[in-house]
Amino acid sequence: MRRLGLVLVLILAGCATGEPVAPPAVSAPDLRGSWTGSWGGGPCALLLTEQTIGPGESSVMLGSWQVFGEHYPTVTGVLTSTIDGAQVSTRVEGLVGQTGRGLVLMLRARAGAGDQRLTLRLVDGDRLQGSGDSQYRWGPRGPAHLTRVR
Repeated sequence: MRRLGLVLVLILAGCATGEPVAPPAVSAPDLRGSWTGSWGGGPCALLLTEQTIGPGESSVMLGSWQVFGEHYPTVTGVLTSTIDGAQVSTRVEGLVGQTGRGLVLMLRARAGAGDQRLTLRLVDGDRLQGSGDSQYRWGPRGPAHLTRVR
């Protein structure tokens, strides 16, 4: 009976509402839209379709609810890059962060052959530059330069 009481207390404590979550430490400009350029010497395109506030990678989740961790600006979209000589489009997700050098976009795409990672710094409102790598040797790696398509 004590165990049942303890379980009920824990369940009710989990349902209690706390203080609202503070706004994220990073306020990001609207990055949605089309970006084109090059990555590792080949053509690259990034279409960011959604930008919202979401959990970071170190968050503890219970289903779709965040139990512990910070909220960050996040982006989702489609990354098109050259893989083994062909243009391949893959769903991409990322976090937007702030460093001493400005706004940074950390992207991860999970293609059938493996992961791709890009770290891009917002140089001005319409240019991203940085570098990335692929988990497989026939994927793009090296410097990346993208410009927003208006």
